[in-house]
Amino acid sequence: MWSGAPLYLTKAARTTDPVARMQHVITFSLCSVFMVVGQNKPFNPLLGETHQGSFSDGTKFFCEHTSHHPPITNFLLENDEWTMSGYYEAFVSMGMNYLISGIKGPNHVDFKDGTRISFNQPELRIGGTVSGERNVIMVNSTVFEDVKNGIKALISFNTYKKPTYFSKQSQGSQDGITGLIYQANVKGLKATPFGPR
Repeated sequence: MWSGAPLYLTKAARTTDPVARMQHVITFSLCSVFMVVGQNKPFNPLLGETHQGSFSDGTKFFCEHTSHHPPITNFLLENDEWTMSGYYEAFVSMGMNYLISGIKGPNHVDFKDGTRISFNQPELRIGGTVSGERNVIMVNSTVFEDVKNGIKALISFNTYKKPTYFSKQSQGSQDGITGLIYQANVKGLKATPFGPR
C-alpha cells in the first residue's frame, strides 16, 4: 500500500507550495487504497513479527506487529527527503451482506522543512459477502492536516446514492469522490476554500 510513496511523497518533499504538497500527499493516499484490495502476507502476523524492505529509489520501510488483540502494526518509512510513521489498528464490522473494514491510526509524513501532514485511511465496504456480486468501495471520509501551514483537506467517498425502487432517478455513481483543501482559521471556526488549482 506504500508503493506510491517514492513517487508522490518525494514530489511533495520537493515543492515549497503547501497546497501542492498537500495534493501530492492526498494522491499518495488515494493511489495506495487501490493496491490493498487484494490481501497479501502477512495476513495475521504473530506478536513481535517484523517486516522490512526497500523500494528501488532507496526508500526503506520497517514494520512490527505490536499487539495481537486488537491487531496493531507500527511502521516507519525513511527517505532522504521525508519520513512517514504511525500505526495501523485493523477493525471489521459486519452487516447483513457486507462488512466494513479499515485501519485506525495516524499516518504522519514529515518533511525536512518541519512540515508534518497527518491523515487517516478511508474505510472499505465489502459487499456481497453472503450473496450477490462481490464489490469493494471506499466509504466515509479521510482528513488531512498540515498544522504548520494551517491547511486541512477533507476527501469524502461514496457520496452519491444509486437509484432505488422508490427513487428512479440516478443521483450519481456509487464510486464518487469529492474533496476540498482549505485554509483553516486557527482563531475561529471559519475556513476559506482555495480556488481551483
